Amino acid sequence: MLPVFPIAYFGSVRYFQDLALFKQVLFENSDHLPKQTFRNRMVILGSQGSQVLTMPLEKPSGSKTATKDVLVSYQQNWPLIHWRALKTSYASAPYFEHYASDIEKILFTKHRFLVDFDSAITQFISNTYQLGLDFSFTDNYESSYEKDFRVLDYEDLEMNRDYNQVLFTEKQFNPRVSILDLLFCEGPVGRMVII
Repeated sequence: MLPVFPIAYFGSVRYFQDLALFKQVLFENSDHLPKQTFRNRMVILGSQGSQVLTMPLEKPSGSKTATKDVLVSYQQNWPLIHWRALKTSYASAPYFEHYASDIEKILFTKHRFLVDFDSAITQFISNTYQLGLDFSFTDNYESSYEKDFRVLDYEDLEMNRDYNQVLFTEKQFNPRVSILDLLFCEGPVGRMVII
């Protein structure tokens, strides 16, 4: 039985540490999208501390909309807002310039569906860190699985390893931030934090 994970919008480092434990995973796309989830938001570090960046969504069937049917909303120019926030927070990070154009391209590619957007992100991180991750999606909703990672709150889990962050007002390591923090701060060496 394959492990089942939620999809994530530039998920936390811990999220990718768990994904890297497996070569094949299933992403849940048949559930109803919960509110306030990392499926459409990421946490970055800024001069004012942790900052949450949220991708606006449209749910055609309201709260009963399956994750696979959730649309990304472009009524406001949120990709530009997120990109500016990333530049402000990480422009001085050692590897920002190296990955900036890739991240900018991902942010400004207009995906219609949330699962497509998050899949593109996961594929990029898997390729960048050579995780060799093979993923597909659930066909229907099951209340539980043998290896079920859907219930974990990745914004509250501690990481397996620390790394050097670009710290602002927070003077200690913050384990809840997006994988982009690791990417911009550690570059390719970040693979050793994940695996």
